[in-house]
Amino acid sequence: MINVKELICTILNDSRLTSIVEDILDAYPNSIEVFPTVIFLDSNQSDTEFADNKAWADVCEVTVHIFTKAIENYPTTSQIGMVVDEIMKENYFTTTSNMEVADPIDDVRHRVINFRKILLF
Repeated sequence: MINVKELICTILNDSRLTSIVEDILDAYPNSIEVFPTVIFLDSNQSDTEFADNKAWADVCEVTVHIFTKAIENYPTTSQIGMVVDEIMKENYFTTTSNMEVADPIDDVRHRVINFRKILLF
């Protein structure tokens, strides 16, 4: 088994993504104040070593949240999503869902993409 958060953090620390996104976070903040932001969550891992507070798994399911503003000179959630999708596919993840989510705040756009991979080691 491997540390899933560490794996995804390494994968998403890709120059193609960091060049268009201000923040890449591994947990949901109290509020999002910097745009565009990508948040990834390990969404369905067994935690066999619960005392260390790290998810360890042999099947990896990751949810990626993309937040951006609907204003000029900001990349759209679709543009950022295509970069994330490309990076994840290069690392043998499959996309299980990809949806634009209504956000109650004006000018904020939110996309949620779920990925899955069986980890072989």
